[in-house]
Amino acid sequence: MRGTVHAAIGASAPVGLVITQNVNVVQGVVMAAVSAGFSLLPDLDHPNACATKALGSPVHKAVHGACRVVVGASASGRDRSYIRWKQINKRDPYHRTLTHTLLASLVLGAAVYALSQASAVAIGATAALGVLMLWPLYRKTIGLVVLGAAGTAAGAAIYLTPWLMALAVTGGYVSHVVADGCTKGGVPAFWPVKIQGKRWWNIRLLDGMISSGSMAEKGPAVGVAVASNVLLVLMAA
Repeated sequence: MRGTVHAAIGASAPVGLVITQNVNVVQGVVMAAVSAGFSLLPDLDHPNACATKALGSPVHKAVHGACRVVVGASASGRDRSYIRWKQINKRDPYHRTLTHTLLASLVLGAAVYALSQASAVAIGATAALGVLMLWPLYRKTIGLVVLGAAGTAAGAAIYLTPWLMALAVTGGYVSHVVADGCTKGGVPAFWPVKIQGKRWWNIRLLDGMISSGSMAEKGPAVGVAVASNVLLVLMAA
């Protein structure tokens, strides 16, 4: 899916928390901004993704290298056949692998929670990073993105607890995994659980009806947003 669609879905992820976690409107708005930015992060494994443009090619290469190592170390026999097929057809066999798993989202959330325990400054810095990842989508109004990052950082430092910060980041990240799981390619969301002989089995929600980058992805975005909220509520419960 396109970055703008991922950001829109990610921004909706904290809505369910307003009820389930006693989050007020101000906290919800700050969390929405953070979730929108971090919803782009899974695509760091792609050289032309918004997250790669925002954080730089060296970060992408490090992430892609990690994906290659983990896939190579954990692939089953059926996985290796699929990897060879992708290589023969000149497709990147490591895109939509490690970064597109629920385990990766949980690890990221735990890391953010631990970091946020340090101080309000750490919470603010993480929030600012999330918003700044949006700048490739809004190059013509980058000044507003920077201003938004500053405002979000201040709001997060004042109003968000480490738990809410971790939920905002995890919610945005999970929304991306769910959204890409609705595309024809799918995602290996449940790695490293082996499904039908493959650890990198691609889950395809909605029977993979959506093609990435197509006009059709905008309609189901609302449904994916709802699914993301349900997942986040279940994880927060």
